[in-house]
Amino acid sequence: MAVRRWERPDDHDDVLLLAAAEDAHRRRLRERLASVHGTKKPGVYPRFRIVQAGAGAEALRRAPRATLAAVNLTLPGKPALDVIRALRDAQPTLAILAYALRPSASDAMAAIMAGADFFQDAGEASVDALVEAMDRALERRSLTRSLEVHEAEAERTRGELAQLSGELGALATGLWPLRSARDVLPFREAARRYLLSARAYYARDPRGLASALGVSYFALRRLLARYDVPFPAVRGRVSDRDASRSRGRAP
Repeated sequence: MAVRRWERPDDHDDVLLLAAAEDAHRRRLRERLASVHGTKKPGVYPRFRIVQAGAGAEALRRAPRATLAAVNLTLPGKPALDVIRALRDAQPTLAILAYALRPSASDAMAAIMAGADFFQDAGEASVDALVEAMDRALERRSLTRSLEVHEAEAERTRGELAQLSGELGALATGLWPLRSARDVLPFREAARRYLLSARAYYARDPRGLASALGVSYFALRRLLARYDVPFPAVRGRVSDRDASRSRGRAP
């Protein structure tokens, strides 16, 4: 395979850790990936700067330089799934593609559970399919990391609210103080619990419940459905849900 000449050979989009046994397949794979052009100026520079590792321990040593890892499940030395777990624990932002030749469905599931972002059968895969799989791994890692960061920020915010509410409780007699971040509920859950309590109070009086909440009778049905709260039964009548439950019971 002819080596492509780049105008800017030192530029790259991603540092790719290629973790696989040193054999003919890895050499072919490296050559194919080295020919992929960068995305910002196609044909001017290579997409990947490739860092190679022939065993699990070597992959872990070289991983800090990478933004993307392609790990062969037959990696020598340290088991590949252990390598994937260690990479995920050490580098939360690293995108990981697991691959194998003629893998089983259980191989793919085990790799994803270990921390891989995507899985690819590399047996007959074209270079375009491999690059697409790497793009999927990068995109999934970016989205997952964004979600993790937002969840951590939400947890921090709930902790601050709990602390401020505790200080407020010390000033306002009779206000139950929040003791931890777990006491600060997301709005939807807090609203659902409030509506469940209100429904229990107006167990057979939906019009009274609607009046207390300041909504119309018909808007009440939509409001309760939005928060998955059963509509209260009318006095002297059995609600549809209660009737269906009754029909399901043995006499």
